[in-house]
Amino acid sequence: MRCNQRVMAMLALGGLMGCASAPLPPKELISARKSYERARASAAAELAPADLHGAREALERAERAFAEEHEITNARDLAYLAERRAQLAESLGRTAAAERQRGAALQAYGELQLALRRKGAPPAGPAGPGDPAGPPGHQGTTPAQASARERSLMILQGR
Repeated sequence: MRCNQRVMAMLALGGLMGCASAPLPPKELISARKSYERARASAAAELAPADLHGAREALERAERAFAEEHEITNARDLAYLAERRAQLAESLGRTAAAERQRGAALQAYGELQLALRRKGAPPAGPAGPGDPAGPPGHQGTTPAQASARERSLMILQGR
């Protein structure tokens, strides 16, 4: 019985050592995987698919370098690039989503202004609906001197 326990312990130890000999992926590859998954779950999937595809290809190159070559330095470098491409895709997706929201807001604002003009109400300017001229001194403001909000209003009002 004692011999049987020793054999079992040796087999278990040998099995564990066999599993331990496989190299673990570098932290850069793990980080690249997480970044890609985050980008895939973001607006990048819909709004920046080409960039997301490029990130996926870069991640696949890093995975191949690690799996086939076991050259950790090359895999780390490729994983770093893959992570940056995934982050870029995610960022571009967020930017495109923000631009879409901005466009929708400007369109809604333009439609509101048009509806107010049709009703004969004065257009709502930067100061609010009660003062179409805006704050004192803003009548002759050039687009270069105006704030971003005022510039968008000037564009919509045709100044």
